Amino acid sequence: MKKVFTGLMLIISSCILLSSCTVSAPSATKDNATVVQEEKTFSEKSIYISSVVDSRKFQKKADDRSVQVIADDEKDIDRVIGLKRNTLGMAIGTIHLHENQSVTGITKEALIKGFKNSGYKFVDKKGISPDTVIAEVKVVKFWTWHTPGVWDIDINAEIEAVITLKNQSAENKIQIKGSGKTKKNIGTEEAYHDAIAIARDALLKDLKKKLH
Repeated sequence: MKKVFTGLMLIISSCILLSSCTVSAPSATKDNATVVQEEKTFSEKSIYISSVVDSRKFQKKADDRSVQVIADDEKDIDRVIGLKRNTLGMAIGTIHLHENQSVTGITKEALIKGFKNSGYKFVDKKGISPDTVIAEVKVVKFWTWHTPGVWDIDINAEIEAVITLKNQSAENKIQIKGSGKTKKNIGTEEAYHDAIAIARDALLKDLKKKLH
């Protein structure tokens, strides 16, 4: 009986000791600790267009309407985008951009938009840094012409440019092209401007493809 009583007391003592123990919260370990993700910042590529030059080569005459032709006495070359022709295909005048536009101006404006869409930040000369890409642009074709059809006239346009991209460590040259076409009942000057706009958008798509 004494042994049973002694055993019973030992069990009661053990229960008291266990109930008095404070259960502490689990400590943070490598497995359950809160993970703080490191924020990564990416430097934005910057670009500066140092020059846009009209480098188109013109001929005095050509049967092929897609060939760039210009008169000897033409003075406003940077606005010339095509020839007016009669029904026999003879040149009867020159097609110009609007007075506030130019071949080099439209090209530069389009390229700024294109580079921005490809992740570049456009900067002016004061914003150039050692990592800035310097772009030199030569416009080699910026031309529109029409092809007579049975019912409609096809108004075509082509833009082509060569861009030299360079920074402190590398130099790269890319050639980009864009073409456009629209159908009209009559070849008004606005129709030629519409075709140029389509070719410009195609040029930007080619730029994005060449940059990636």
